[in-house]
Amino acid sequence: MPLLHDLVHRPRRLFIRRALFQIHLWLGLLLSLYLILIALSGALLVYHDLLTRSTLPSNLSPLDPAHIASLPRVIENAKAYYKGAGVSSVTLPSAHIPVFQLNLTRGSEELRAIAEPQTGVVQPLPRSWVDVVYDFHLYLLLGSRHGMQWNGLGAIGLLVLALTGLLLWWRGLVGWTRGLRVSFRHHWRRINYDLHHALGIWTLLIVLWWALSGVYFAWYEPVVKLLAVVTPLSSEPEPLPVSLADAPATLQNILDAAQKVVPAGRLTIVYNPGLTPGHDVNVWMYLRSPEDFNHADIVRFDPRSASVRSVRHYGQNKTFGDWLLWLMQPLHFGNLWGGAMRALWCLLGVSLAVLTATGVLMYWNRFLRCRWLALQQPRMQTQTVPKTISQP
Repeated sequence: MPLLHDLVHRPRRLFIRRALFQIHLWLGLLLSLYLILIALSGALLVYHDLLTRSTLPSNLSPLDPAHIASLPRVIENAKAYYKGAGVSSVTLPSAHIPVFQLNLTRGSEELRAIAEPQTGVVQPLPRSWVDVVYDFHLYLLLGSRHGMQWNGLGAIGLLVLALTGLLLWWRGLVGWTRGLRVSFRHHWRRINYDLHHALGIWTLLIVLWWALSGVYFAWYEPVVKLLAVVTPLSSEPEPLPVSLADAPATLQNILDAAQKVVPAGRLTIVYNPGLTPGHDVNVWMYLRSPEDFNHADIVRFDPRSASVRSVRHYGQNKTFGDWLLWLMQPLHFGNLWGGAMRALWCLLGVSLAVLTATGVLMYWNRFLRCRWLALQQPRMQTQTVPKTISQP
């Protein structure tokens, strides 16, 4: 078949390839600034906890795991400091970030604070450059309500770029290996061309994963429902409608109940610790290191009692679908498997920015540069042609 023969040996002859080139070109130019910024911010956020710690006040008490203020006391201090505010979440101190981290809401206002690990004394936490980078990477500085969806659209664009880039990279059976390497013996424009193709193919799998996980984060429920049609899922929350407290619900009763449900867990994060009606209390019990949120039991409580609504065993994967959902977080952020993994993911994030920049530079070399030179040529000829002197 001529079509199959050209696809295998001479793909540049195909009309569909020329059409895909136009899609890849103009979509890449449209998203170039977005991709460069999202890639560099993601590379920084691989070290989010270390960067956050560097922004904390220097006069904090050292962390002593044996003497940590009780969580109810910290919540009371926060409510006393911020009159009329409700605490939406609190993260307990760890070795990387040795303070209580609190998120509060007062009307439409969102507040952040920290508390001393030993005394529980609350103080405001000004917005730092790390917070700006974090909010940009997750929400494009548009807020958590709509920003994630806009990021999801960017992830779809990245997915289209990766797939069209793969088809454009294929140059036939004879010369396909040339797209795997960069030759530094040529002019810089050819080096830029080779670098774009080589980076694109070597980082293809992780870029595809970043795009797919970006879509997953933006539209979690539809993606899970779609995945459940293809492969079974067993990682959904397990209903456990029992009460483990004899007294009316208090934060301490709920924390004690969570420890009974997950005896080997370490209390790390509590959502809705103020027991706001209409919102469940979610208690995260980490099962491994204090920084490993990829292995945790999430216990959901009725705020009106210590009744457990459900328990989700996050990280206990029994099916292929479970593994796919669980890998979304660590393979997107590179926050698992040690420092070498972090360093690699940081470099991969930078490589996506370089890949985008080399693509824009290719457009300059192929099109804009030629047009610029064409516009400059008549002007240069006008300047170099001598003026004729008329005879008297």
